[in-house]
Amino acid sequence: MIAGMQSQIVCHRCRRVLAYPSGAPSVCCAMCRAITAVPPPAPAVEMAQLICGGCRTLLMYTRNADTVRCSCCSTVNLVRPVNNIAHVNCGRCRTTLMYPHGAPSVKCAICDYITNTGINTMSPAPCPRPTSNESAYNASSASVPTPQPQNVTVVVENPMTVDEKGKLVSNVVVGITPGKN
Repeated sequence: MIAGMQSQIVCHRCRRVLAYPSGAPSVCCAMCRAITAVPPPAPAVEMAQLICGGCRTLLMYTRNADTVRCSCCSTVNLVRPVNNIAHVNCGRCRTTLMYPHGAPSVKCAICDYITNTGINTMSPAPCPRPTSNESAYNASSASVPTPQPQNVTVVVENPMTVDEKGKLVSNVVVGITPGKN
């Protein structure tokens, strides 16, 4: 026998462990003469990661999964396509936060700190400041309104979870921040 990679399988008739060269389609048992078919090799499994919405534990799962149950707190986490989720560390407690790619900020579920993601998708246009000459003119003119600060609505969406009854629970926070002139 040529030395090389070997695998093992259990004979389907006498239950003895049989050694065979890797890649063989079947094995003949030397004791009972039964032929045992060798299953094809399993394809490599791609893994991905997410942070549990219940206890913030980092979880690994097979990339094609729809949900992942946390082994620590039993929360069932909904898996979103990996290319739509981004990560950032909380600016206060340094916890890794997940947020939809493109969101300008994310609120930490642990310390409630709002961390900017570095993506500014809702930047209001800056209001021009009048010069001192324009201020005197504008004060005497009733037809020119003074610029007012605009409120900015911020929506933070964390990964969905599943409650005790098996229903999806959305983890969305909506807030209004005063705009600055």
